[in-house]
Amino acid sequence: MISRLVVLTAVGLLAGCKSIPIDIGTRESVKVDLAMKVDVYQHSDPGTVKKAPPPPPADITISRRNRMAEIQTLKNSRLVGEAHAGYLEVRTAPPGEYGDYVRATVDAENSDRARLIEKLAKDKHITVSEAERTQADLFRTNAFPGEWIEVPDAEGKFAWKQKE
Repeated sequence: MISRLVVLTAVGLLAGCKSIPIDIGTRESVKVDLAMKVDVYQHSDPGTVKKAPPPPPADITISRRNRMAEIQTLKNSRLVGEAHAGYLEVRTAPPGEYGDYVRATVDAENSDRARLIEKLAKDKHITVSEAERTQADLFRTNAFPGEWIEVPDAEGKFAWKQKE
């Protein structure tokens, strides 16, 4: 009986209560900051015929890059060195077919270097000998320790030494 009395009292109290008002609105308007990026692409008409691109010009950088590992192997074997004029020089020519291969590889590299030096001289409006000196300095600087390089001595001549 007491439990019934408690329940009836609770129901009576709750029925007599007024609900609490809750305001869920805002006093100021909501502001939105929006950034947008638009990419525009132009697509060709599918009915047009595409022209084949012109063949690329012969590029000495590609042939030099393809030969780079061979040249480094020859330098590591101490067969070739960087001469004072910016070209490679055969220091020790092995006999037979391998010697022919070394000379042919060095000749091909020097041919590309000559074209590179001529282009550098033309682009920078300097003489070929100045461009050769610039390239020789660059090649000597980039040489690894132990590689043969030709350096100027006190008398103004050049001498071979291994880079330290």
